[in-house]
Amino acid sequence: MKTKSEIIHHSQEDYLTFAKQLAHSAGQRLLSSFGKSIATTKEDGTTVTSSDKEIDQFISEEIQVRYPMDNILSEELSPEYMDNGSAIWIVDPIDGTTNYSQGLPLWGVSIARLENGYPTIGVLYFPILDMLCYASKGQGAFENNKRISARRPAVVDRYSIFTCSSGTERYYKIREGLRAKRRTFGSSIYELYLVARGNALFCVLPEPKVWDLAAAWLIIEESGGAITTLNDTEHFPLTKEMSYTSIQLPTLATASLEMWQDIHDLIRSK
Repeated sequence: MKTKSEIIHHSQEDYLTFAKQLAHSAGQRLLSSFGKSIATTKEDGTTVTSSDKEIDQFISEEIQVRYPMDNILSEELSPEYMDNGSAIWIVDPIDGTTNYSQGLPLWGVSIARLENGYPTIGVLYFPILDMLCYASKGQGAFENNKRISARRPAVVDRYSIFTCSSGTERYYKIREGLRAKRRTFGSSIYELYLVARGNALFCVLPEPKVWDLAAAWLIIEESGGAITTLNDTEHFPLTKEMSYTSIQLPTLATASLEMWQDIHDLIRSK
């Protein structure tokens, strides 16, 4: 007879396997329109293509068929959080839509599952790079079946890299004395993921949405990094009956908890 812990572990493995397969399938579907989809601007100022909506629909339908009692919060089709007491999936069908529409390779699919308000499954898939990145709560973080880790202890020097989204300087000023080099890639999940895999020591995102963060949040934590907001707003748990289209969660992710405070002290709001 299986113990309770074994049943829970098997359940998490089932959710993770499903999420990995779904993210991969969605990414492969997107390849046919890569560099061909016409980008337009939504009311909130973000970019969208017909592919975003089509893949959002595909992912949502697959989740509904497999787990009909679960909630879904997605960027394009279901941005309002309606809680029925079950777990919730958070979906970003294409993160890096402008890159995708212009034929640049840095874009991906993000799928997370939350239980009791917090991520327990996180999957990122970057189709052009063929990178499948994932984590299950308490089980570590992986890329293509190889365990990853944020570099610890991490020291910022002139060879270090940090990532941030375009427009960061409109919101924050990073004080003099920080020797790391800045890189911007046009995809929030990629910029965050570079912290989890040890390429970047930290990442500053001034205006991400919850679907940009949910999967990467768990992957960073499971890799040994630290991630939280730069203001008093918490990432999780979600607020019931809230539309997340306009909710921004300024975020700092770092290679370690100790580094988070050090970097936070160097960032000043404008």
